[in-house]
Amino acid sequence: MKTSHFLFVVLAGICWGTGGVLGVLLSEHSDLHPLSVAMWRMLIAGVALLLLLALTGQLRLRSYTRQAWMRALLTGGLTAIFEAMYFTGISMSSVGLATLVAIGSAPVFVALYDWLFRRERPAARTLIALALALAGLVTLLSGSLETGSNGLLGALLAMTCGFAFAIITVINRTPVPGFEPVPLTGIAFAAGGLMLVPVAAFAGIDAPKGVGGWGFAVAVGVIATALAYVAYLTGLKTVPPFVATIVILLEPLIATVLGIVVLDEALGLGVIVGGVALAAAVVLLRPQRDEPETIH
Repeated sequence: MKTSHFLFVVLAGICWGTGGVLGVLLSEHSDLHPLSVAMWRMLIAGVALLLLLALTGQLRLRSYTRQAWMRALLTGGLTAIFEAMYFTGISMSSVGLATLVAIGSAPVFVALYDWLFRRERPAARTLIALALALAGLVTLLSGSLETGSNGLLGALLAMTCGFAFAIITVINRTPVPGFEPVPLTGIAFAAGGLMLVPVAAFAGIDAPKGVGGWGFAVAVGVIATALAYVAYLTGLKTVPPFVATIVILLEPLIATVLGIVVLDEALGLGVIVGGVALAAAVVLLRPQRDEPETIH
């Protein structure tokens, strides 16, 4: 795998990590239902990327093949499922439990797919990194692993998120010729956001309030969603899916650090130990050297 692509995956984890703080700031300005948050972040991300392509003269919808459209719609649908199930899982359990199950299960699902369908077993180094990352994740989130009102159902919904994200990763390991990550993500998120409109309408669609509310909503859509997914899909060009899903476990570490810096949250021993373990896992997975780009 190429170092540049590995760094793109790291960037994706960092961008996703900003979503927690931005979400808190958004909720302080606008009392949004979780499904409305999921809908708006996808719509804003999709519109922002399509607008960027249009302004730069790179929006060529008629030139995309049927395979490209199918890839975009499938990615968008799976992401919509991820977003809806994740926020619903949080409401039934807790942020910590839903996050642990959702992103912690994704690399396991990818490893199972590779083992069952590709007859590939993870290297010892990646298994050690996964163990380190999961141990760090549990330690980092240990203070927020509450079961909530319906912890079992919440955990099952969060596991659905992990499964959906694993499928997104697996299907995008092989790029569609001529279909780069920016148009792929733009079309996927615009479509996924539209898919969530009736779901959000059922719960009662809310809109961000005021300039501050819309500002934070745009930040969530552009930074924590659009940029994150574009970086992640770019990294998948040479980074193996199993490795990529481990690296993005950086997300809660970044969210925790930003919570301490921006929201004055407490810095406990669990945060330090968990953070060191997660960072060690990423260092262990880093490419030893650039390798020729290959299709996984």
